Amino acid sequence: MKKILLGAVAIGAIAAGVYYQQANNNTAQINMAELDYVPADTLFFASQLTPFPYEKYSALLPQLTSAEELGSQYEEIKKAFEGQGNANPSAAFMLSLLAKYEQATLKQQGAEVWGLGSELRYLSYAIGLMPVVKLELANAQTFIDTVKASADESGVSYSEESLNNVAYTRVKMPVDETNSIDLIVAKQGNWLTLTFDTALLNNQDDLAIALGTKKPATALSATTRLQDYTNKYEWDGSSVNFIDNTALVSALVNDKPSRLSQMIDTILSTSGNPDALAMIRTPGCKADLPQIAAKFPAVVWGTSDLEVTEKYANFDADLVLESTDADLLGAMASIRGFIPSHVTKSESAMLSVGYGIDVSKVAAFTNTIWQSFTKAEFQCEPLIMAQQQAKQANPMAIAMATGMFSGIKGFSVSINDMDLDLSNPDMPDLKEFNGIVTLSADDPMTLINTAKSFAPELAQIEIPDDGTAVSISELAQGMELPIDAKLAVNGNHITVYSGDSAAKTAQALKTEALVANGLVGVSVQLEPFMKLLVQASEASGEELPPEFKSLAEQNISSSVTTDINKHGLQLSSSSHIRKD
Repeated sequence: MKKILLGAVAIGAIAAGVYYQQANNNTAQINMAELDYVPADTLFFASQLTPFPYEKYSALLPQLTSAEELGSQYEEIKKAFEGQGNANPSAAFMLSLLAKYEQATLKQQGAEVWGLGSELRYLSYAIGLMPVVKLELANAQTFIDTVKASADESGVSYSEESLNNVAYTRVKMPVDETNSIDLIVAKQGNWLTLTFDTALLNNQDDLAIALGTKKPATALSATTRLQDYTNKYEWDGSSVNFIDNTALVSALVNDKPSRLSQMIDTILSTSGNPDALAMIRTPGCKADLPQIAAKFPAVVWGTSDLEVTEKYANFDADLVLESTDADLLGAMASIRGFIPSHVTKSESAMLSVGYGIDVSKVAAFTNTIWQSFTKAEFQCEPLIMAQQQAKQANPMAIAMATGMFSGIKGFSVSINDMDLDLSNPDMPDLKEFNGIVTLSADDPMTLINTAKSFAPELAQIEIPDDGTAVSISELAQGMELPIDAKLAVNGNHITVYSGDSAAKTAQALKTEALVANGLVGVSVQLEPFMKLLVQASEASGEELPPEFKSLAEQNISSSVTTDINKHGLQLSSSSHIRKD
């Protein structure tokens, strides 16, 4: 089972980020009839608002056709399914669906099993705590038939019902002898609706809204929220998503009535612990916690650019932890450091990681945050307790710890290529290495001299500041190293590298100025990275799922950067898939 889930996650993680952008649609107006049935106060919202070319995209993914591979995957799920027997029909039902998903994925039978067409749109949101998923399929009835088949196989009962002239299938998944969680499946035209219902939270109005036979008091379409996000972050409008932090906190403290707070109260009461949230439902917490949540109103994400063809897919996406606290954002922005171009723009490195931080600003940043929190006037008891504990800490210790490293602006690593001796998988040896480690600073020579003061044996070794490389072997005091590593100071960067391409990267750093350009940067070339992982795993006797092996043959590259801007903490990704 572990392998199955890992394989599904590997494929799904790639698919999750890909959305379709129509031509010349950078300022698309969001207009979709199904949004009339999404509550404006939904806790979360995820969407594909324009048709995503599923068929083209799936053809770009690794194709698994080996009968042996297909059989081994299915047999593992089948054994888990049979192990449940009649003891847990709900688990057996879910395993049966998982087996069908696995087979459909491996055999490229999305249309036959799930009713998928060449394009796909979807919505996912909540009515209180009630999750709702809507999918636009080529044949929604095929999906329902698959669900019924799994119910028959697992001994789970289902019934055909209707509400306001809309027919639906209710699959009862028992939790215990008296309670069940019911899967509701319905179709209206090409749209499939999936939701869950329980006797505990049963409300015909909620189900009617989920089935699209009744509109919520205020619909998301009656607001400008999705359009505002699209305009604010310059997204393409094809996929807009959010998690509403203010709605969640409001429901937890119960400062104002909502369907979400009502459902939480019902669950707590039924579970025999109605006062579980009493500590944060005091007048003080009802005043403090929503104010804090208002400073971090939502987590939002969406696509800004994408192209999908038969040969490749390129896409850019952003995720933002929004904040309205200008002082906090200013303090966080002050510690932004330098991430070199070999981390985010290299086309040769299999893996690059960069951490940008202005060490000289860390102490001031920490003190600012500490002062802000410890001097705030709270009424909420848990916050007051946390505040008292924070007052006992001394941020000056950080100033002392970072003082000797003042001037450092970032640290990065890029691995272009490497070869391991796996004859002893427990202790693999490094045979070849092509890569670079970079420490960027205002005055690299001062750092080197500081290091010499801690290691007197280095004092006699001259390290030039003009980019001339020094062999690490000379610094290793007779230690035998498996690679010919060099150390050089190139401009504002102390570099340790091995390999011709890494040497060129080190030389190029001479012209890179120490501009504050981010917090974290990561890039990966999946094909060489996965090949190395597969080799190491096989040498250790660990058999990876075939999906992972196929990824080692897939031309996929991706980069992610994390930075602070006026909107909050933003993570931006850019990915490219090529079909060779």
